[in-house]
Amino acid sequence: MNHLLEKPFFSNFGAIVTFAIFGTFLSSIVTGVLVYLGGLIYLMYRLPFVECLMFGALISATDPVTVLSIFQELGTDVNLYALVFGESVLNDAMAISLYRTMSMVKADPSGQNLFMLVVRFLETFFGSMSAGQTFPDVLFRQC
Repeated sequence: MNHLLEKPFFSNFGAIVTFAIFGTFLSSIVTGVLVYLGGLIYLMYRLPFVECLMFGALISATDPVTVLSIFQELGTDVNLYALVFGESVLNDAMAISLYRTMSMVKADPSGQNLFMLVVRFLETFFGSMSAGQTFPDVLFRQC
């Protein structure tokens, strides 16, 4: 992570995590439900509900590269930049976790392994988040 962003990132960490987790979750659910409803009223191909939720998870992660470059050009407040940057880093982990969880639900729709579903979700979320934070730092230091 850019060392200039560390203080604003960690001072806004609560808001960043809220946007990344709840925002991505809400966006995934709303998108999935709307796609499902679109299929019910024949606006599009009808898919099973779990596949609509998988699509919602897949498409809900945003990548605001353009927004961040405009923020940088305009000299936007560093806290706003840190919020958008941090949310974009963490929402990928959330989207990957949601997608993987929904694909597990699709594979075993009985829901008998709810505990394992939660464990796999948390494992994927924290693993993805750690990888998303670690690899860029390592690569940045190598360059």
